[in-house]
Amino acid sequence: MPDKRSSSGRVRLGGVFIFLGLIATLLWIPNRPQLGEAAGSAAGEASFTDNAAGLDRLVVSATGLKAAGLGQVHRVWLVTDDGVSGRYLGDVVPDASGAVAFTWDQPAGENLLAVYSQVTISIESGAAGAKPGGTIVRTGKLDPASLAQVRRMLSRWPDSRYGVATVPGLRRLADIARYQAWVLREAAVHDDWDTARRKAEQLVNLVEGHRGQFYADHNGDGRIEDPGDGTGFLPYCWAALTQAQFVYATATDEAYALNALAMQSPVTFAMLSAGFVRDTGRVVARSTDPETIRDLAGHLVTATHYMLAATDPKGDADLLAILADRQMTSTTAQAQALVRVALMEVAR
Repeated sequence: MPDKRSSSGRVRLGGVFIFLGLIATLLWIPNRPQLGEAAGSAAGEASFTDNAAGLDRLVVSATGLKAAGLGQVHRVWLVTDDGVSGRYLGDVVPDASGAVAFTWDQPAGENLLAVYSQVTISIESGAAGAKPGGTIVRTGKLDPASLAQVRRMLSRWPDSRYGVATVPGLRRLADIARYQAWVLREAAVHDDWDTARRKAEQLVNLVEGHRGQFYADHNGDGRIEDPGDGTGFLPYCWAALTQAQFVYATATDEAYALNALAMQSPVTFAMLSAGFVRDTGRVVARSTDPETIRDLAGHLVTATHYMLAATDPKGDADLLAILADRQMTSTTAQAQALVRVALMEVAR
């Protein structure tokens, strides 16, 4: 009679190799022409980042600004893709060296990337209008060729069930998955097998998504349970991977393209971990053997830690160590590197 622990180990290992083969088969990194750095002299940077919500903060720094004339001020603006309209954010006063540092938060927590892609510093007099009207001294914009895909990553992905962007979707589902795995392990420790099997089903369906082949009632209680948003962790991963590939292929700046390419490693790591969670969760949800459930519960906790580390460690030292061991940064960090705007000096 085969040993049950050995059998469960073969199931786990087989699932990992199958999933690894699938990624190796489908992963596509398109060829692109070698380009140089963006032309011009960079004299500052503006970053879309998170405060109360996703990308609801703009952080601006600039150097080499000359003092404004009498009755004039330096003003910071967000500008729409077409340059037709903008949003006045505030005035800045350069220090003795000509440097400024400025942070602005969207009061309602709305995603700034959904509307704006350009940042400008201008010298103005009088009241602020609807867009810059004076002399522009610093300006920059996100790469227009790849902007649509970057917005899908960080602002809105229409193919998700509720229009959530892919990277925030990954972050949320990875958080939920880790919590569900913890509850599953605690249930197994206390011999609560029904709860353990139910949580295993929830993990499978959270990873798979409502359109997935394995989205089902795995524990046989007559209900299909999914604590996520129904889109599924793996579909979000495939979307992030595809979007990063298109950014790499279409970006007009080489450094920008390489930032997108660097997303491949953490997303693939997240997918491998999620595939393990799905396949192992299916085993647990159907198992009647306490030893198997206890054994696999610990492996599920570890794998969900990997999912969260690859997505966004959020400063957690243990999760950061997982990334450090693999010499990679998180999907979120790599994606947010794509919403940093180089501010170019404009000759006066």
